[in-house]
Formats: sequence, C-alpha cells, structure tokens
Amino acid sequence: MLTVTQFSDTHFSYPGHRSHGGFGYDTDATWQACAAEAFDMARSGVTDLTVITGDLADRGERGEYDVAVSHLSTIPNPANVLAGNHDFHLPLSTIVPRPGLTMDRTQTVGPWLFIFADSNGDGRELGPLGRLVDKADRIESNGRLGEAEVDWIEQVIATSSAEHVWLWMHHPPAMPGTFAKPDFDAEVAALLERQPGIRGIGAGHVHSDMTVQLAGRPIHVCPALTINIDFVNWTTLPPGYRTYSFADNGAVTSQCHLVGEDLWPRFPLPDLVIAQFNGEITWDEMVAGLAGLVDDSGSGPRPR
Repeated sequence: MLTVTQFSDTHFSYPGHRSHGGFGYDTDATWQACAAEAFDMARSGVTDLTVITGDLADRGERGEYDVAVSHLSTIPNPANVLAGNHDFHLPLSTIVPRPGLTMDRTQTVGPWLFIFADSNGDGRELGPLGRLVDKADRIESNGRLGEAEVDWIEQVIATSSAEHVWLWMHHPPAMPGTFAKPDFDAEVAALLERQPGIRGIGAGHVHSDMTVQLAGRPIHVCPALTINIDFVNWTTLPPGYRTYSFADNGAVTSQCHLVGEDLWPRFPLPDLVIAQFNGEITWDEMVAGLAGLVDDSGSGPRPR
C-alpha cells in the first residue's frame, strides 16, 4: 500500500499579506494548522509522499516562493511540486527544487507510475528562441494539456513497466461553472479512453472538496489553503488537504480533510465570488472588488 498526502493552491504570499486582494485566509496560519494535522506521526503516521499540485504562490513572484519554501521544507517526507496557473515558471523552477522538495515529471513506486502533467497549455507559448514561456495573462488561464504534453504522457506510459498509472495535474477536467472547459474535458477523456491503465487524476485549482467521474475514472479535487468554496450551498469552507491510498491491485481511495472549523468558520460567499464563478466578471474584477470589502483594520467579511 502506497500512501500520499496532497496539498494544492497554497497561495503563499508575503508576510502580512493575504491572497485574493486581502480577502483570503492567512496562509501562514492555514499551513501550520493543516501541516500539524497531516504530519502528526503519533496520530496518523506520515505518508510515503507529499504532492503539491500547483499555485504555490499567489502572484507567482520570487519572494512568494521564498515563503513557500520556508513552509514546504518542513514536510517530513519526500515532496514533489508541479506548477499551477498562478506559478510562473522561472522563479518556481529556480527556487523550489532542493533536497527533499523536487519537481520530478515522473515517479515510479512499486506497481505505480505517477505522472506529473503540465495542464498549463493555455498559459504558455513558444518564445522567440523556440522555448515555452509564460504568457502575461497566465494567471487567468484554465486547463489544457496540448498535443505535445499528451504525446509525452503516452510515451512515458508506453515505456514504463508499471501496472497502474495515476495523473497529477493542477487543473481538473469535468468541472462546473467558470471552471468548465469542454475542449480540455474532451482532451483528457480521449487520453483516458486510450490509456486504460490510468486509474484516475488528482488535481486542485477549484478550491473545493470535490470528486467527479470522467471516462469511468475518478477525478479527486484537493481543497486549498485559502478561500475554499462549497459550490452547493455557496459558503466558504475551512482550509484542507487530501490523503490517498494506492493498492497494489490498482484500487485507489482518497479522503478530504478540512481543518479548523472553529478558526475558519463557513460563511455566505459575496456576490462577487458567485458572479466570477458564473463567468459574469473576470478574476481581476473579483479580486479588486473583494479588496474593497476588507477595511484597514482587517475586520471586513473574511475568515480569520
């Protein structure tokens, strides 16, 4: 049995700053709470691997990755990181890889092949030197693998002797609202149909606890450290993480863990967040509006 802890959308920022225009949680505090529970060896035992599925930083700035590394370096088991749409490639790849904290594209453990796919196809483009570079509006992008990434995934599977495959990526397919992207769904569904050895996908991006099905495979979505959303009741959720068990026979179980209901209680979402989810306003318009809801004393309508 192989066990994994997943974090996603940590959105670390500078000391004293909060994500989402000041409306987000204090991610230093949410990390401390979630990590204390996830890595409590006396209570639950430390898993074999930790995976962080993107959006380590809030705005993808170099100083934010220094903060991220200061926290993630305390993880007591090997940890692997992949990029989200809020992560700009150069500062992330320059700062994050270090002993115990890697950016591997693949890992094989026993009968399992883990593939860390780049779902940021819409956030990158070929630069003048023929290399992929980040677009200026990368933060606004939703998921796409692209032909080259799909080909690479299938080549990796074809050359692996592993019996089972699990995909980790930032963007999950088969999502509702403004996160929906039919071409991405079709792209991933076609990949799953061609590759029956892929047992499912673990992703983030949506800031929620969610599990859906695509092509008969589970898509597990990990909650964030900041601004988690209950899309049924339109309330916030506390911060959280996921754990997984990967059996030798290909079975996978996953559980979401929400932490600190007393510190980050659920409250109704502002209309701006619902409007952004429904595609009525942009991400930047939402962030600007949310900033206006938080006064200088920090007593505006946000979690502690």
